[in-house]
Formats: sequence, C-alpha cells, structure tokens
Amino acid sequence: MYKITGSDGKEYGPITLDQLQQWIAQGRVNAQTRVQGPDSADWKMASEFPELGSAFGSTGIPPASPPPLPPSPTVEQAKGLAIASLVLGLTSIVLCLGVLTGIPAIICGHIAHNRSRHLPAQYGGAGLAVAGLVMGYASLVITVLVIVLLIPGAMLLPALSRAKERAQRINCVNNLKQVGLGFKLWSGDHQDFPFNVSTNQGGTLELCSLGSDGFDMNAVLHFQVLSNELSTPVILVCPADASRQRAVNFQTLQSANVSYELHSGTNLNETNPQAVLAVCPIHGNVLFCDGSVQQRPAGRRSRR
Repeated sequence: MYKITGSDGKEYGPITLDQLQQWIAQGRVNAQTRVQGPDSADWKMASEFPELGSAFGSTGIPPASPPPLPPSPTVEQAKGLAIASLVLGLTSIVLCLGVLTGIPAIICGHIAHNRSRHLPAQYGGAGLAVAGLVMGYASLVITVLVIVLLIPGAMLLPALSRAKERAQRINCVNNLKQVGLGFKLWSGDHQDFPFNVSTNQGGTLELCSLGSDGFDMNAVLHFQVLSNELSTPVILVCPADASRQRAVNFQTLQSANVSYELHSGTNLNETNPQAVLAVCPIHGNVLFCDGSVQQRPAGRRSRR
C-alpha cells in the first residue's frame, strides 16, 4: 500500500499500486510527487519507483500543473452538551436555583468534557463544559452553606423566643417590685398610700376614679406623685408591652407611658398586705400591698 503527499501538503492513502497508477494517468500524481512505498518509512519522488516508470512514459517528463487532490471533508464538532452545561450553570448562579439547575449543569459538563478529551474530532466545547462545571459546583456549595446556616437558626428561634419571654417576665417582676417599694417609701413619709392622702397633703385622694373593672383610671396621677421614690418612669412600662412607650420624665407622663394597672381605695395599704395593688396585663404578674410580686399565668387583658 502506498501513501502520497498532495500538492496541498496533505497525506493521502493508503492506496494500492493500481490506484496510484490510475492517479498518475489522470495527472493527479506526477514524477515529483512524494510517495511512501509499502513497508517503508522513507518518502521518495514517484519517478524513483521502478514499478511506476511505465506509468510516466519513456521520457519521464512530468505533466505540467497536475490538478490538486480533492480536499478532505471537515467534520463539525458537536458542542450542544457543553453549551447546555454553561447555560444551566449560569442559571443556577444568577437565579439562585441551586440544585435545580446546578446538578444538571455538573452532569452535562462532565459528559461534554470527557467527550471532548477522548473524541476531539467529533466533540468540542471543553472550555464551555469546564465553565458550566465550575458554576454548577459553586451553586451547590452556596446551597449547602445556606442550609447549614439556616437550619440551626430555625431550630434556635423557638428557644430564643422562649428565653426572651422569660427575660421580659423577670424584668416585669422587677419593675413591679420597684413600684411596690416606691409606694412603701411614700407611705413611710405620709403614713398611707398617695390615693388615700388628700391633695392638700401631697396625695391624690380627690383624683381617684375607679373604673368598672376596679382599676383606677387616673393611675398616671398616682404614679406622678411617686416620682421621687420611683426615680424613673421607664419601670412603668412592661418590657413585653409594644403598645406603650417609655416616658422621658414624670412631667410628661401619660397613659400611653404606663403598662401597669393600679387599684386604689382605703382598704389598700400596708395593714392589708395581701390586697392586690397593681397588675401587669401582659404577663399577669400581681403586685401586693406588702411589695411582694406573684407570677400568675399570662392573660392579656383588653385596654380601657
């Protein structure tokens, strides 16, 4: 079997001796055409092969300008799978679709990359496949990190909520204890609670106004009288009461700055220590006249 080098510099063959002689007769091979003989790695001019001498004639003069051999057909490389991997990878990153398009991007990328390595003449787009693989894996890593961060957070939320509620209940109890202490201090100086002492003597007796539920509707006025004993109006707002705002000072104190509901009456003093003095409508905590506070099941009451 013979091989030849065409005028275009490409190799053709292997071909038989008869085929080679036919090409010589057609003028496609001349005496100067490089030919590799059977069982030989050397290339020679066609005229150097004895078996081809008769094909060129007795003169051995090559015909002028032999026509070029037909070009070899080109095969278009398939890149569809690599392009699909790139598109899926971009979608997983840009649209944050994670595993929905990230895993298909990885699968398509691996297949396309392997094909381009083993069959480069048929399959191309190795770079596109690598880009799709990178983005596919990146989307999976991001998804895993989000899950790892969110799941513990979601599990901790109920515990954090309960801890916050307990802390607010404890702060509410402390607020009521300070209110009870303020009433006791004022009573030590005036021999009774302010709502049992006349306004002429610095109390608020004439300002009492009991509602149908037994709570004094003018609780703000009674708390204002205790300004020296309470020191700050902040303690009059339950930490869990989002409907009330803390007052800056006692001079501007209003109902919107007080959470705790106050009882008033002549039977409420230190001689009746277990009488209920004030109540938190948020937590149900109860302040007694002796200054003690009892935690009761929360029962949010409607505001007046």
